[in-house]
Amino acid sequence: MESLFGNHIVQYPHEVSLCAGCSACEIVCSLLHDRKVSPQCNRVFIKRGTVSMLHEILTCQHCAEPGCYNNCPKKDLSLCIDENGIVYINEENCIGCGKCIKSCPFDPPRINMEQNVNRKKWKAKKCDLCRGRPEGPACIEYCQVRCIGLSCEPVPEPIIGKDSRLF
Repeated sequence: MESLFGNHIVQYPHEVSLCAGCSACEIVCSLLHDRKVSPQCNRVFIKRGTVSMLHEILTCQHCAEPGCYNNCPKKDLSLCIDENGIVYINEENCIGCGKCIKSCPFDPPRINMEQNVNRKKWKAKKCDLCRGRPEGPACIEYCQVRCIGLSCEPVPEPIIGKDSRLF
C-alpha cells in the first residue's frame, strides 16, 4: 500500500517522550526562516493540552497528493514540490489567496498566513522540513525532550483520553 504522506515531522508516542510545551520548536523554526519570533511566523504549531498537560505537535504532513499544491493558482511558482517530495512555499510568489489553507485536509490546517511589514499583503507559510539545511529540520535538532522526529508513516492516533497508563 502506498503511503498517503511524504517525509514529515511526527511526534513520538507519549509513552516514549512527552512534549513539554516549551515552544523551542516554534521559536527555532521562526528564527531560522524569518529571523524573528511571532505566532504569525509559525510553521510548527503546539496544541496545548491545558487540562491533561499532553501537548500535540502539528506540522505539514507533506501529503503524497497535496490539496494545497493542487489548488494553488500559482502552482509551481508559489507552492512547489521539490525532488524529495517536500511541499514548500516560495513566499516571494505567494499572492496570499488562502486556497492552500482551505485545501489542507487537517484540522486545524497546517499552513499559516502572515501579513508583510506594511500590513498590506498576506503570505502563506508552512513547514518545509528546513530544506537546504544539511542538519535537517531545526525543530527536531533543538527539541529539548526529543519528542519529535521524521517519518513517512501516517499520523498516529492520539492517546489522549484512552487508557494510556500514564496516570
